[in-house]
Amino acid sequence: AVWNDTSFLSALNVMDYSLLVGVDSSSSELVVGIIDFMRRFTWDKQLEMWVKSSGLMGGRGKAPTVISPKQYKVRFRDAMWLYFVMTPTKFTRVIDAPVLAQADELDSKDEKK
Repeated sequence: AVWNDTSFLSALNVMDYSLLVGVDSSSSELVVGIIDFMRRFTWDKQLEMWVKSSGLMGGRGKAPTVISPKQYKVRFRDAMWLYFVMTPTKFTRVIDAPVLAQADELDSKDEKK
């Protein structure tokens, strides 16, 4: 679900979202959802990214905090793979887990359509 949601948000040119994780006490299940202020990557955010990455306002050599929706999608997915461990269920197998490089290739093909 996170994979599809981030593809959808990136296609809409949206960035700056977060993941909320909780536990449903009645069913003892993990509940997740993408939340937060979702911001479109408009000209002002593009300008902010350029200024911060150029080092005009300091911070030269550091990655800018404002990045494009495609870069945000990749960073968000990478973080999910680091923070959460996929566990197989009766519906999935461990081999079903996408390899990030291959999955990004598939996303690129989808975006070109």
